[in-house]
Amino acid sequence: MRHILEIVSSLVRGDRVPTFPLTDDDREDPDDEFHQLFAQANARLLRVQRELKGAGVSDLRLSVTVLFLFLRVADHFRALVKKQKTQKLLVRFAIKRRSLEALQELHGEIDQLFALLKLTHEPEMNEWRRHWTGDRHAMHTAFAARVENPRLAIADLPQAQIVEALAILKYEMEYHEDGNSTEQLRIMRRTYMKVVECSKAHVPKIPEFFIPSMNVELETPNHSIVDVPANCTVTSCTVTSCTWDRDTRLAVQYLRTDAHFPEQLFLRATEMWHGLEHPNLVKMLGTSHVRSPAVVVWEDAGAYGNFLSYFASGCDKHKCHQLRLCRMFLQAARGLNHMHSQGLTHGNLKCAHILVSTDETAKICDLGLIYGLEQGAFSRWKSPEANNGSGADPSKPDDVYAFGLCIIEARTGAIPYGMDADDLIENRLRQGEAYPRPEGMRDDEWDVVKKLCALKPEDRPTMEQTIEMLDELAVREEQEERADVQGKLKE
Repeated sequence: MRHILEIVSSLVRGDRVPTFPLTDDDREDPDDEFHQLFAQANARLLRVQRELKGAGVSDLRLSVTVLFLFLRVADHFRALVKKQKTQKLLVRFAIKRRSLEALQELHGEIDQLFALLKLTHEPEMNEWRRHWTGDRHAMHTAFAARVENPRLAIADLPQAQIVEALAILKYEMEYHEDGNSTEQLRIMRRTYMKVVECSKAHVPKIPEFFIPSMNVELETPNHSIVDVPANCTVTSCTVTSCTWDRDTRLAVQYLRTDAHFPEQLFLRATEMWHGLEHPNLVKMLGTSHVRSPAVVVWEDAGAYGNFLSYFASGCDKHKCHQLRLCRMFLQAARGLNHMHSQGLTHGNLKCAHILVSTDETAKICDLGLIYGLEQGAFSRWKSPEANNGSGADPSKPDDVYAFGLCIIEARTGAIPYGMDADDLIENRLRQGEAYPRPEGMRDDEWDVVKKLCALKPEDRPTMEQTIEMLDELAVREEQEERADVQGKLKE
């Protein structure tokens, strides 16, 4: 997109509106199944372009507003055309319902342009609607003819892409029957069976929150969220930013797995997290797991990183995160309590797994996700009974113990037990040594943490009781902060 001043100058001079129509590389293919549908959208955008030419002379503010909306819509249209051109036949066939939905969304955006430019009386405003049913029927007819021969449908497709295309078809048939006509469902089922027989492909279980890999655009690594389990040998993850569902920016978990990757365990974990809804839990939006490596899409809740980086950041004249520690952990406690109220456990709680969103809300997540592989392995964040094998792993009391260690971790800035060797820590736990009081921790805070980290699981409070204790600390913390601010104002 050209520089703002250059674009505005073009409007004032009456020059041709930039970046449209499509270039030769972008232009829709006349043989494409969506050609007529794309042509209608193209004609409408050209009409807007003609209206914008020189419009800045009479009303610069309105014209600039419309122009930037126009450029955004034009980019959206280009992306749709490019996606259609770059996908193989079977994939295009599998995603046609979503492609139609995206095209309808585009027409809705073009309607806004027509309204802003007072073009709602023009033929192009509704012409596409009159042709929509016929153009859509032509698209379906073209697809039906082209996928009739399964070998042609999968020509030049690697096995992994065949499996994913079949997974999308399976997803459509299982979860979007209402979005497809009876005839289209019949063609999809027939095509699915023919391709499976022809390719010998195995299609895994597809959850309702399945996301095709081509819909997730991975971007740069997110260095503010680091989560690589230290003792994890089978799986690791890289946290990146991504774009999904157009403008939505999300944090992504990128799992690298070996041949022993437990698919069922992975699906159970994603189903659990996808079903959780709470303001203090990171929302898991979907998973693209058919192709390797698997990708899990979460809400973008790490604007301030995780609790490690958040509480490690220094104080300045505006704020000191350490002064909000009890209030932030009160939020996290509510999230963990919600999990427990649903009969679920976290099993891998640490400060790295508590994120801080844009509005400074604490949100628990589990980017490791398949922690169950390490059941029985030693961890500094586990309770004594989980580490020595005498108790369930994971369990609610184990989560409570880990939550207490998280408070210590956030307050001290060091992992539990600091630089002590693992075998030394294991010996202390076997001998029944309680966690030592960190230097500098307040009496009222230590009284709470000491209860959370009690050696016996039955001596630990529930998360509901923990919330009550933290609420008292949070009130005290807020009162002290308010008094401090008032004192500075008097100086």
